[in-house]
Amino acid sequence: MYPLCSSDMKKTFKIDPHVHTAEVSLCGHLSAEDVAHRYHKLDYDGIVITDHLHEEYISSLGCRDNWHSCVKHFLQGYENAKAAGAHIGLKVILGAELRFLINDNDYLLYGINEDFLYNTPYLHRLDHKEFFTRFGNEILIIQAHPFRHDNEILAEYLHGVEVFNGNPRHDNRNERAVKLCKENPNMYPFYGSDAHQNGDEGRGYMLFNEAVANAHQFRNAVLKRNYQGF
Repeated sequence: MYPLCSSDMKKTFKIDPHVHTAEVSLCGHLSAEDVAHRYHKLDYDGIVITDHLHEEYISSLGCRDNWHSCVKHFLQGYENAKAAGAHIGLKVILGAELRFLINDNDYLLYGINEDFLYNTPYLHRLDHKEFFTRFGNEILIIQAHPFRHDNEILAEYLHGVEVFNGNPRHDNRNERAVKLCKENPNMYPFYGSDAHQNGDEGRGYMLFNEAVANAHQFRNAVLKRNYQGF
């Protein structure tokens, strides 16, 4: 655990900020409805659907020249999870795991909505600097599993990093991410399961002292650092 907030805070809202669905992520094996029910059974209050958004996925759709259609496909996992969550009392928030063309780094985006995606065509074809310059004041950009591979850390274009990634099939080197975040105290530490398949769910979470029902509230709660992660 690497908390950046008071240890005596009242913890009231439990969220996994890194979850994938089979409808969208090519490596996902759990349907969005299944994901929602699994997290509800684990007593989570909410999840963020962070399906992969990169050139490989866009190319797989057969509609790469029609951005509106690409986004419609991308939103399927989120929309299905949200519909299931509405029936069982689980908040489902829209996010994304973005990869630019320039390298294999993955970035979790928080604070986005459907309009942002529709109005930002082919955002994965920007570079790190341009993306941060254009959108860094609107959304949170968190590097996922920053030390899983020999990834380049471009700290000047980040708001934070995953200091805990719970995916059991990779050597995530989480301890190195913790060290990086301690050396850069302005960074926001994130904790997530990186759930793709059976048994991945519920391996990481963030606890907030206020209800977080949508992407805007999630971003604002993180900016206030009123959370702990596990």
